[in-house]
Amino acid sequence: MHPGWRTVSVAVCAALGGVLAGGVPTATADPLGSAQARAAALAHSIQQLQTKAEVAAERYDKANAQLQQAVSQRIKADEALNAIQATAAAAQQEVADRTRALYESGGDPAMLAAMLGGNNPLDALDRYRLATAVINYEARSADAAAETVASAQALDTRDTAISSQVTQLQAASSAQVAKIHELVAEQRQELASVNGTIRRLYTITLAAQQAQGAKDFASAVAAAGGTVGSGVGAPPNATVATAIAWARKQLGRPYQWGGTGPSSFDCSGLTQQSYLHAGITLPRVAADQYNAGPHPSLADLEPGDLLFWATDISNPATIHHVTMYLGGGLMIAAPHTGTVVQIQPVYMPGFIGATRPW
Repeated sequence: MHPGWRTVSVAVCAALGGVLAGGVPTATADPLGSAQARAAALAHSIQQLQTKAEVAAERYDKANAQLQQAVSQRIKADEALNAIQATAAAAQQEVADRTRALYESGGDPAMLAAMLGGNNPLDALDRYRLATAVINYEARSADAAAETVASAQALDTRDTAISSQVTQLQAASSAQVAKIHELVAEQRQELASVNGTIRRLYTITLAAQQAQGAKDFASAVAAAGGTVGSGVGAPPNATVATAIAWARKQLGRPYQWGGTGPSSFDCSGLTQQSYLHAGITLPRVAADQYNAGPHPSLADLEPGDLLFWATDISNPATIHHVTMYLGGGLMIAAPHTGTVVQIQPVYMPGFIGATRPW
């Protein structure tokens, strides 16, 4: 993830002399200006593609998490359906057996005749109560069997709905995978389309933009009444210390969209797993993690706070990136395809806010 691409012509021009001095004509300002403009355009284009890829990756993560939940529900629904179908079949068979036995014994009239056949009125009353109990039991058994069958039918309907949801989520997940591949390929094509000089200028542009983004963050914190300080800060509690320590152990592991470890991570996979190892369960995707706790201001940021970036800073639903704050204006992040888990300066463009998960 990179800061928003702003013009940093002074910083870039200061570094361009050494790049263009060897092998690039400098008789006029045109080659320099053209190369600088091409590098800036390339940086802007790559940043847009990376942001789109991050959005697609977050959508993939969400669809995949929902898919896993739906598959789990499907398995449970199947188990419940099989159990209740067996119960329904047994209940129906029991009612059928009792009905057959009652019919073979002459049915209700036979019981009534037997009840009235005795000479002792007290015996007749006992037989009447017995017959009533038998008839009532048969009615209750029939009702219970009908209710069991209805429950089985309802579960079957639910099972079908879950199956449909699984199919839709599989399609959504596959669509996001295709989109990510397309965007990553487009980034590579963009970089391959320029010569070595433009690529070197592109790297210089990124470094200048990162430095400017860090300055903007420090200014924003100061404007909010806080200070950035120097160096990482001390974790506020043992939970945060554990989460940060675990995240640090992942430094150098490659970014992979959909990754939750152990060998690779995407941005929200890294933060989720870091806090999971500290005993806190976070949602899978960045936009949902934003709602996993209170939102400290810039002036009140502490190590362990989650930092978020969005395409629309007025709308948390557009969040596409999350990192973990370390203090001192630094964060640990899984930035984007082609990078590794690393410590970066915090930048302001696209920053929407922070969340404290503990």
